[in-house]
Amino acid sequence: MHAVTDRRRLRIIVAGGVALLSVLVYANSLANGFAYDDVSVVVSRDLVHGLGRIPELLTAEYWPARFGSGLYRPLTMLSFALDWSAWGGRPFGFHLTNLLLHAAVTALLAVLLLRFFPWWAALAGGVVFAVHPVHTEAVANVVGRAELLAAAFVLLACLAYVDAARRGRLSWVALVIISASYALAVLSKEVGVVLPALLLLLDLPLAASGRIGDGKAYLRTRLPLFASLATVLLAYLVLRWAVLGEPVSSLAKGTFAPDAGFSTRLFTMARVWPRYYELLLFPAELSADYSPAVILPASQLTLLGAMGFALVLATVILALVLYRRAPEFSMAVGWAAVTLLPVSNLIIAAEIVLAERTLYLPSLAVSVIGALLLVRARRAQRRWVALGLAVWVIGFSVVTVRRNPVWQDSETVFTELQRQHPESSRVLWWLGYRQLGRGDWVGAREWFRRSLEVWPYSPAYLSAFAVLLKDHGELVEAEAMAARAVEIGPNYADHHSLLAVIRLRLGDNEGALRVLARGRDAVGERAVFYGLEADAYANQGEFARAARAQLSRIRLGGTAATWEDWLELAELQVAASDTAAAWAALDSAAAAGAPDVKVDSLERGLRAYRRAQQ
Repeated sequence: MHAVTDRRRLRIIVAGGVALLSVLVYANSLANGFAYDDVSVVVSRDLVHGLGRIPELLTAEYWPARFGSGLYRPLTMLSFALDWSAWGGRPFGFHLTNLLLHAAVTALLAVLLLRFFPWWAALAGGVVFAVHPVHTEAVANVVGRAELLAAAFVLLACLAYVDAARRGRLSWVALVIISASYALAVLSKEVGVVLPALLLLLDLPLAASGRIGDGKAYLRTRLPLFASLATVLLAYLVLRWAVLGEPVSSLAKGTFAPDAGFSTRLFTMARVWPRYYELLLFPAELSADYSPAVILPASQLTLLGAMGFALVLATVILALVLYRRAPEFSMAVGWAAVTLLPVSNLIIAAEIVLAERTLYLPSLAVSVIGALLLVRARRAQRRWVALGLAVWVIGFSVVTVRRNPVWQDSETVFTELQRQHPESSRVLWWLGYRQLGRGDWVGAREWFRRSLEVWPYSPAYLSAFAVLLKDHGELVEAEAMAARAVEIGPNYADHHSLLAVIRLRLGDNEGALRVLARGRDAVGERAVFYGLEADAYANQGEFARAARAQLSRIRLGGTAATWEDWLELAELQVAASDTAAAWAALDSAAAAGAPDVKVDSLERGLRAYRRAQQ
């Protein structure tokens, strides 16, 4: 009894100690505001400003629809809504939640490590995770919340699994905990889908020691659990399909342009792999962004790519060679590989080649390796290994503390990014917006052009530049930018409608109609397409066709149709000599709340038209 009590007390001390350390090292992130992606996902998103729209929130895309992110994270969004409701939109509360979540994840990791290592080794591994600088983006930036939530639920499931596996049976309680954790993990962030593979990796130490038994017995005990996890995964994919229109999304968005084929993605990611090792093992230099030209796509093998292949191959060989002697190392290597798979760009194309926040869950492998080094070192060498880990922890705690304030706001993020990577197309774009905010359109335009010279494959930047050019009356260049955005991002309705608007402004009605026809082929029927089509036909004097297009716009808009839409329809129908339909449209405008003066004016015109016809 005393031994059990002592173990529990030790577990609490280890978990509590590393959690407290994580709070101390990341405490200065509480002074941060909203930065970078926080602005679009939280600050500008009315949907998460309180708890009044929960049903809509749970069935909404993670990013605003105009971004077309293909991401579905309702639990993360719900946590933002809870914070907004509790703190009134003040950033301190959001950062406090992130800090506490990181402390909880660190504590869960330490408890998991205690299942494999002595307390002092588990403590060392937990300390490494608590202070790791690569976690700053996930902890100090509010939208890093998705990483924290997914990691917490993954580790909770892993703990329940390891305990059940070591007892030799998976009870229904363990099955429910693991399955529920899986559901919550994938609803927090997509990386949670890899949990089943992680559970199998956790069995490697048992398998290496021969404690699992024969294969049939192993499958028989695991089958109910993995059937349950498969059911959760299927339900999640169906839910994504219902919300996003597809169960799995490829989000290349020009990331690997002009060629997003597998070979380009493979050779590009091979150049990223050495950076993974650097960030996980020696994260002295961190960056908020790795978009072009920080990392450029590679269509063939480069020297850095060859180094990446060599590193990965050497790691895999080492994991295989050490499997019997140090299965925990093989488990750590497998953990890193599996958790990086969703963002590896090897299965589907993602919108990034590298983001430090995505290394939050993979970095657990470093903690396992640190604990393993300490355990496997000979007694005479152990103090030197411990000293090395201590130096690493102290040194990189300083890096973390200094890095946290970089995420104070978007200005601090981009200022630091400009210092590190002045070649970044995103930095050049930010410099353009800074000039624009100062009222210097000419200077801003040059920065925007330079950004697009560095990387001319971003449909978001192309369309944004086209809008600004249009607003400043530079329609010829605006048309070229918008046409390029349509070419690279044909699956976004906004790109087609923007190009059509510009062509209408240029007086090219036929060109606008061609754009709208291509838009329907690419993305289907849209109310905005019919509205622009009505304008084009009206400009050509084809009022009957314009009226039909306007009616289609109203029907597609459904309850979003306004009295202005109905009045515009009535005016087009009058111009097309369809007075009966125009009277009906007027009635609909009045029912929709049109001011009497507007309705009366058009009614007088209709009566005058009728008398003239008689």
